[in-house]
Amino acid sequence: MRTAIITGANGFVGHYLVKLLADQGYRVLAVVRSEKEVFQNISVIKNVHIIFCDLNQIASLNEKIKCNVSESIFYHLAWAGNSGSGRGDYQLQMDNARYAVDAAILAQKLGCKRFVVSGSVTQLMYRDYLRQDQVSPEQSVCYAVGKMAAEAMLKCVCHSIGIELCWAYIANFYGPDDPTENFINFLIGKYKAQEVPELTSAEQLADFMYVTDVARALLFLGERGKANCTYYVGYGNPRPLKEFINLIHNKIAPGIATGIGTKKFCGSDIDAVQIDYHKLYKDTGFKPKVSFEEGIEILLNFKEKKQEREL
Repeated sequence: MRTAIITGANGFVGHYLVKLLADQGYRVLAVVRSEKEVFQNISVIKNVHIIFCDLNQIASLNEKIKCNVSESIFYHLAWAGNSGSGRGDYQLQMDNARYAVDAAILAQKLGCKRFVVSGSVTQLMYRDYLRQDQVSPEQSVCYAVGKMAAEAMLKCVCHSIGIELCWAYIANFYGPDDPTENFINFLIGKYKAQEVPELTSAEQLADFMYVTDVARALLFLGERGKANCTYYVGYGNPRPLKEFINLIHNKIAPGIATGIGTKKFCGSDIDAVQIDYHKLYKDTGFKPKVSFEEGIEILLNFKEKKQEREL
């Protein structure tokens, strides 16, 4: 039986990947931080085995795995402080980078053939920007810097120890059950409350991917991605952010202002010209199935049904 090990298995993307891999016939070793974590129902899925292990003790995972996992795929999704104030915690982000390298070393000792890591599109947004003089990045950019550090170190270490690395620059993602205050959840919450959000002019290019497509892309990378390569994981059709905002606004609160242009843009725009949006397809055959319009419709229906159940 094919085996996959997943850290961050009970996270938003993680639990979708667990379900997908199990459906595809994998034996899944789902690494969860502690017994206090919410399992998102992954514990009842056939062929899913929960292993408790904190990131700062990742080396001890070797002692907790009792089955043969040689030639398996190791997915490293765990990353503390990926939303909210944790993004600006530089010590936490440096620890995350170190834990990622520790996980790769462990994966090689276990005999895994491939190490797939969930990076972030923010790496591409700030990579060139931070090299410039007199820039003014926000503290939250430490999250992107931590991802950059992890990627660079893993390229060195994985080559040295002989394990295949696949790094995914994952675009903005969304979907049901996401507990974070991501941009999509923020917009929906504001418009549902008939509140006008403070937004920039939203001219910058953006790309959003539905969570089930993110999970499928990671599956494809594990099975078909080329060794020691990086991949952009997104819908692959970047558009000005205001187009996404307008679509959500028109569905929920067309009677109020969008909020576009009420806030100064202080970030860094992504250089779409330098991104190979089709590399993932060319190497693995992956194509996303859910458009933004379809994904938002699914998400809004989910939120409405959830609200009805809570009443």
